Amino acid sequence: MKSISSRFGISRRVLLSALALLPAFGPSAAMAQQAPSAAFSFAAYGDSRPMMYLPYKEGQGELNQLFVEMFGLVMPEKIAEAVVKRDVKLIFDPVTKDLVKAVMPFESKSEVMTLTFEKGWVTEASVEDVKLLPGVHRTMFRLHGGEWVAREIVKDVKSGRAKFVINSGDVIWWGNQGRTVTDSPYWKRVNDTMLKQLPPADSEMRAAGLEGRWFMGVGNHEVWGDPKIEGVLDAVPYLKKFGVTPENLIYKFDLHGVRFIYLWSGKYDYRSPSLWDADRPKYAEQMKQLQQWMDEAKAAGIRKAFITFHYPTFARSGMGAIPAPDNPHKVIAAYAKDMEVIVFNGHVHTTELYDVDGVKYLMLGGGGAEQDPILPGRTSIKVPADYPPDLYWKGEPPKEEYNYVLVDVEPNQKTKFTLNRFRPWSAEPFATVELFK
Repeated sequence: MKSISSRFGISRRVLLSALALLPAFGPSAAMAQQAPSAAFSFAAYGDSRPMMYLPYKEGQGELNQLFVEMFGLVMPEKIAEAVVKRDVKLIFDPVTKDLVKAVMPFESKSEVMTLTFEKGWVTEASVEDVKLLPGVHRTMFRLHGGEWVAREIVKDVKSGRAKFVINSGDVIWWGNQGRTVTDSPYWKRVNDTMLKQLPPADSEMRAAGLEGRWFMGVGNHEVWGDPKIEGVLDAVPYLKKFGVTPENLIYKFDLHGVRFIYLWSGKYDYRSPSLWDADRPKYAEQMKQLQQWMDEAKAAGIRKAFITFHYPTFARSGMGAIPAPDNPHKVIAAYAKDMEVIVFNGHVHTTELYDVDGVKYLMLGGGGAEQDPILPGRTSIKVPADYPPDLYWKGEPPKEEYNYVLVDVEPNQKTKFTLNRFRPWSAEPFATVELFK
């Protein structure tokens, strides 16, 4: 493939235990192991959050206020209040008075979304574009899709098929209804379906400084209503050991001579929804830190690196990729000649694969969130003629799909990627697919 970099300006156990105590920003190359000492596997997924949790009854004023706060993400508060009052229709069970359905505007003026509720949770969401496809209701979210992903990942870790789990961000809806595992229905759901289901870290992981089996790159939803990431630090407290604080959302660790790096691409700006607007630290500081961590790994003989951040480096659908000025591809690709580099992204709620300048990019948007790139106008966005091809859908429009990837790492071998997917609308809903063949 023609290079497009120019387009983007963008005993051992004792030793390991001691090294794990060094600061996350430490410059010493000695922190890295010299070579992969064993084969291992892990699971990777992203955009696993459910939609809203609204366990309210008819007449409860908090319900309208939550809708105003939700619309307030993309418009001024006064306008949001008017839109909710005029355009949001709430339907309640005539006997229990529980909220059972909501009909409301979606992203464009001609889109109408219908939400179905059960026990407070949105169980299904469909969208009709009254201008482009009147009368056609496209299902883009089913709660049991994300439940399947979580259940299968837990099963793979418990069986030993996967050693740990990586999530590329957006595991909760927001922090406006609680911020900790105790008071947030969203973090409680993550904890109940994933975190507390995973076995404790084994001795091998603990020797490498890893105290848990679940590691995430912070997404924009984790800071929505929770700017100090109280939920992240409460649900995954061992991230603090890697230097994660409300002021620093990036970190790294090594396992079996493989480097894992987690960056922070920012909160959210509806005017440019994939803009890298991170400020903890800012883009330039993160690129400097990324180069230091990668140089350190290269000097130590590390030959594999996995980099996770939320916004996608490349995307052909949905909200699109990180804009060129702050797109990190050029920085990342500079290391592809010396090591195998793999990047996990999310944010655009579908799955796309790219192999660009020697770097493999996996956009993992099928973890459970609404699959809105299947909607008219978002299945394909305008990109340059020589934009790299998506190796997953291969030119076909994205479809509703829930999935995760099993990653097999072997010394001196190319990494293998196996995607497990669930397509609820298909005659063959479950399948396993080898990626990058």
